[in-house]
Amino acid sequence: MPCRKLYAIIIAVRMNTLKDKPARRTIGILPGWPANESGRPDRYLTSVFQGIQTMARIRGCNLLLAWGIGHGERPKEDIPAWPVLSRNTDFVPVGPWNTDGLIVFSPLLNQNRSDYLQGVMAEGHPVLFIATGENGPAILADNEDGIHLAVAHLVEHGHRKIAFIAGDPKDRGDGQHRLEAYLAAIKEFDLDPDPRLIAHGNHRTRESKIVTKQILASGVKFTALLGSDDNSAIGAMQALKEAGLRIPQDVAVMGFDDQPDAIAQVPPLASIHVPLSEIGKRALSTMLDFLEGDSPLKSVRVPTWVVTRQSCGCLPDTVIQAADSKPAQKSRPLGKPGTDDFKGKAILQLANSMMTALPSGSLLFNKNHTREICTQLVEAFYGSLESGIPTQFEITLMEFLQGVELTDNDSHSWQQVISVLRREMPHLPLNWKQEGIFQQAEDLLHQARVAISESARRRYHREQYQRSAESFLLSELIARLSTTLNAQRAIELLTEYLRQMDIHHARVALFEAEADDPVAWSVVIDPDPNAKRLRFSSRQFPPPGLYPPDLCLSLSILPLVFQNESIGYIAFDASHLEFSSAIARQLVATFKSARLYEEVVELSLTDALTGLQNRRYFDLTLKSEIDRSRRFMRGLSVIMIDIDHFKEYNDTFGHPAGDEALRLVADCLQRNRRKADIVTRIGGEEFALILPETNLNGALEVANRIRSLVETESKFKRQLTVCLGIAELNNPQDEPEILVQQADKALYEAKRTGRNRVSAYQEEERPI
Repeated sequence: MPCRKLYAIIIAVRMNTLKDKPARRTIGILPGWPANESGRPDRYLTSVFQGIQTMARIRGCNLLLAWGIGHGERPKEDIPAWPVLSRNTDFVPVGPWNTDGLIVFSPLLNQNRSDYLQGVMAEGHPVLFIATGENGPAILADNEDGIHLAVAHLVEHGHRKIAFIAGDPKDRGDGQHRLEAYLAAIKEFDLDPDPRLIAHGNHRTRESKIVTKQILASGVKFTALLGSDDNSAIGAMQALKEAGLRIPQDVAVMGFDDQPDAIAQVPPLASIHVPLSEIGKRALSTMLDFLEGDSPLKSVRVPTWVVTRQSCGCLPDTVIQAADSKPAQKSRPLGKPGTDDFKGKAILQLANSMMTALPSGSLLFNKNHTREICTQLVEAFYGSLESGIPTQFEITLMEFLQGVELTDNDSHSWQQVISVLRREMPHLPLNWKQEGIFQQAEDLLHQARVAISESARRRYHREQYQRSAESFLLSELIARLSTTLNAQRAIELLTEYLRQMDIHHARVALFEAEADDPVAWSVVIDPDPNAKRLRFSSRQFPPPGLYPPDLCLSLSILPLVFQNESIGYIAFDASHLEFSSAIARQLVATFKSARLYEEVVELSLTDALTGLQNRRYFDLTLKSEIDRSRRFMRGLSVIMIDIDHFKEYNDTFGHPAGDEALRLVADCLQRNRRKADIVTRIGGEEFALILPETNLNGALEVANRIRSLVETESKFKRQLTVCLGIAELNNPQDEPEILVQQADKALYEAKRTGRNRVSAYQEEERPI
């Protein structure tokens, strides 16, 4: 393959050019806890989910991620997004009814949630857990070996008193297993078993910081600290620094999981590396292989290893490898020296060694593609040294780095590959006794290191620029949403800003109840106010037509919850988890404010006694209807209504009876109205109707039906009748006041000529 096409491997996989794919599967992802702590995404969840997304692009399946955002009302409770609505879950439409299989993050920390999933499994729906703690097949890290490696590493540094920040005591999975492994290692290495060295930080940074301070306050001495996960270790580091202790000089610290935040600490946090992205890939592959009948759904244990950094007192692995210039001593059955077979095997073995040095998260999609790229680099390196012309290696390296950057992979970890190449290059069948060849090799490797550093720096600046732009747009969006009192306008703003942030497929749906199910139906709020209303069963999300049928979906679905009330959900493009929670929280606050505003407006425009619209609403609506009548040249009529001798009725039977009579008249008006007609009470015993697209004859029919209904109503204390005056908009230039005056004149004529009758305004008013 020509070297200039090296990065085409990466792009081809990314574009998912596989042919003859089977029907697309949909996999649901359910974390057992809310995905945000302190307003930022859970790095463990996002790292594993990135692996799931990568494999979903390769295998061509849909993903529905339930992304819980927690409750401000009950911050200490784990309230995940879940397929069931309860006091300690927020409903989102991700469940057995709209997925082919479920991948669930343990621990669940709740018996009801555990029982629910066991019931789902009993009904035959595939469920695969990530991490231990639940009864079912799981993709799990080797906790016991990892903790043993961490304790052994600290013991090698001379530490005998090692504190441990454990997880949640209710966690029957990873948290419990890591604590048990720590206790076993303490016993094995004959270390201090003082129980005061153990505290439970619940795998949360803030709580781990608090309990570390409690350990320090107890006076127990320790020289090293191990966290049950990286959040635990990071919280402990914060407490140690605030206590004036130096890391690692006074206390060495190690974590577990090797989350992306570990290397960002000062000093960088040493950790037990769990290949989080690889776990995600393995989980999705295992589920899809089962669904396609290729293999059973069974547990897989993933190995862990130590990643040394400054917090434990070591230099980073990259620096150590770069300083190691001793060739590896291995038996290499390469074939006969001087042959192409010998050269090919030497290049292949060196490429394999280089690939092995890469963290699993840095593999470009899979091992085969990564091995092919390493082979291309070694071949180009060999060719440049053999010919004495550096161009081949330089071009190959630049095009490789371009491919890495196009796929937004981190190139920095490839420094370790260059270290392996430097250490093992003497195994290549070159004339290493030739003058200047070692210097030429060192020059090429130095160029490679500089180029990789420049690539990593460019990626950093791109990320910083993108984050700055996105943060600005996010703050602008939230500011505008906070001042918006209309739900439709909020969706229009959301769509406008998300497009600028390169976030696609954002859909907002609000719940409608049915019987005792408050989340039975979903109604999508479309950014186009004229779009057809889309209403569907919530558990059938996504309904046909909501997304293009050929689109491979990767959606994060966040609950919209206000003061423990689930009002709906928002479905985002799952590639932007960082901003989704902040947007969801502000959006639900905007919806609630809009709803409250509408209720206030409704109260200000509604007659409290009859439930009809009031005089203010009548005046506002009449003006807009006259404007519409002018634009579309449609008819418009107004009916004014007055109850005959109502004061006498009220005085005779009392105010309660009078109020009930007004409600009965209002009911007669409502029973006779069309959907477009506006019925109002404009004061006392006076009512008014606005009849859009209705001429005089149509208004007369309506008025006579109303008069008859009231006259025959049997629930009055005694018979009541009404007078009705009609006016039709004949002159489009007339103002609302003119039309009302004309209807009033007709009403006066009906009263003057005997009551219980209908009169229409004409040039010369006459009763009808």
